Amino acid sequence: MTPAPIAIHRPTRLLISQAALAHNLEETRKASHCHFMFLAVKANAYGFGLTEVGRGALNGGADGLAVAVIDEAIALRQAGITAPILIMSLVQPEYAQLCIDNDCIATVASLDWLQRALPYLKGNQPLRVSVAVDTGMGRIGYRDRSEIDASLAFMKAHATAFTYYGLMTHFSQSDSEKVAYFHKQLARWHELTDTLEKPAMVHVANSGAAMYHADEIPTDVIRAGTVAYGIEPSLGELRPANYLQQIERLETELIFVKQMHAGDGISYAHIYEAKEGEWIGTIPLGYGDGLTRRLTGFKVLINGQECQIVGKLAMDAMMIRLPGPLPLGTKVTVLGRDGDKQITLDDWADYVGTAPWELSINFTERLARELVPNFKAADVGG
Repeated sequence: MTPAPIAIHRPTRLLISQAALAHNLEETRKASHCHFMFLAVKANAYGFGLTEVGRGALNGGADGLAVAVIDEAIALRQAGITAPILIMSLVQPEYAQLCIDNDCIATVASLDWLQRALPYLKGNQPLRVSVAVDTGMGRIGYRDRSEIDASLAFMKAHATAFTYYGLMTHFSQSDSEKVAYFHKQLARWHELTDTLEKPAMVHVANSGAAMYHADEIPTDVIRAGTVAYGIEPSLGELRPANYLQQIERLETELIFVKQMHAGDGISYAHIYEAKEGEWIGTIPLGYGDGLTRRLTGFKVLINGQECQIVGKLAMDAMMIRLPGPLPLGTKVTVLGRDGDKQITLDDWADYVGTAPWELSINFTERLARELVPNFKAADVGG
């Protein structure tokens, strides 16, 4: 299967700031007091770019990377990344040796998995295993102490095949003022693991748990996610978001400008009709790049001024109401800062009624991504 091409021959770019990413990682480290931080880069690093964010995170203070599927780990290894990689979801047992070949930590949630994986382990290097405990997320993990004990005994009996390397759980509600269920999960964690032999890595903290519950849980090792991407885990409920920096800048240029007559329709279904003499610009960015069509009526920034998106977003373009006859090539900021104004994923999410990471994760492969040291001072109002 041929990968989808990246559109590098157009002026549209999703820029990722190394400096902002490093700032957010440092804020996470300060709040959690962790000594080892995995950054979750699953699903193309929440849409921001697997290898771009992976490199930026490791250069900016992360100690390892966490993925959902082994293919993501393989892609990181092929890109030359050598840092520890944790696979947080279950890999099929027949790929256990592939985990070893790519120097990955595999998550295990049952004795059956270990038994089925054993025949596939043919090398001299044991598979590093992170034991997942289901304390109430209801996704994957051991729910019974006797099965955990049996699995640890099985790994000890097959020490050339397995190494008990990690112990983990995942909190379903650690980023809210409602803490009853968090404490229920925490009690279950203690019930299942307090008397267990502890491995090299015990990691229970996602972004919310790391930022708001560091005094209640083990935080020597954490799995950071949304917070590193500049998205406040509680969406401002528990802490104002101004301690984080926006890591992304989505920018493009005007590729066509025209003056309209009264009643001229814009885009599909003509849901917008122009006024006499109105100037409309076209930019090369649309829902084919992963933007939602629900952004119709929202804004972009041009020369520090808000300009409305008019008409339905097309697959490859959108139209903007301009303040006048701007020249072709004028920079358009779709996400990011221009002068003293800023557009964030939170703004998008508030406008369309969803979570910010549900929007970023839709950015398609066609959208060119680039890791940059920082945004230009003019872009951030400096």
